[in-house]
Amino acid sequence: MRILLVEDDVVLGDAVVQSLVNATYAVDWFRNGKDGVLAAQAQTYDLVLLDLGLPFLTGFEVIQRLRNSKQSVPIIVLTANDNPDDIVNAFDMGADDYLIKPFRLPELAARIRAQIRRVNAHYSSKITIGPLELDTKEHSVHLKGEKLSVSPREFSLLETLANKCGKLVTKEALIESLCNWEQDIGQNAIEVYVHRLRKKLGDGEVCISNVRGLGYIMEQKNP
Repeated sequence: MRILLVEDDVVLGDAVVQSLVNATYAVDWFRNGKDGVLAAQAQTYDLVLLDLGLPFLTGFEVIQRLRNSKQSVPIIVLTANDNPDDIVNAFDMGADDYLIKPFRLPELAARIRAQIRRVNAHYSSKITIGPLELDTKEHSVHLKGEKLSVSPREFSLLETLANKCGKLVTKEALIESLCNWEQDIGQNAIEVYVHRLRKKLGDGEVCISNVRGLGYIMEQKNP
């Protein structure tokens, strides 16, 4: 899961990012509304955490621009502004939830899970490719009924490849799926994760093929 945080309070932002990363989310953090909108236009997110009192563009303007561009990503507003009219305005503009500062990080985590459950309720959480099954809600992987032990990043990489089964996925796309923009994950790390996954998948019906210089393709043998 990839989350966009738009928050100009450095202390709060650091705490939120660390909490979410510890919960295995990937987080991109921007400190003004303009950069937040640009990020949302350039990258697909599962959820947006948004302050209202932002430089350049307010949180209200960010909500308006995202909804005007037909983005349905869940938006949780994080703000010290407890004015009832502003809360109603934020919901009317398209916010999905509203959390008043100061808040407890466990409550934020619970609200994030609630929004993700609401979205996922409309979609199947299972990805099946031959004998391989990924459960995106449980973050579990089974091969021929046997559970595979995979790390959070291995799961994210496997999920990205599985969603594009039979199609080329570039190394750059895999890097984006695995890490925060502020973290340094290179192509060598991708190769290491792919090597580990190949060993876990073995020589069965599902394989990850290398397209030299371009990326990888997940394929099902003899479907």
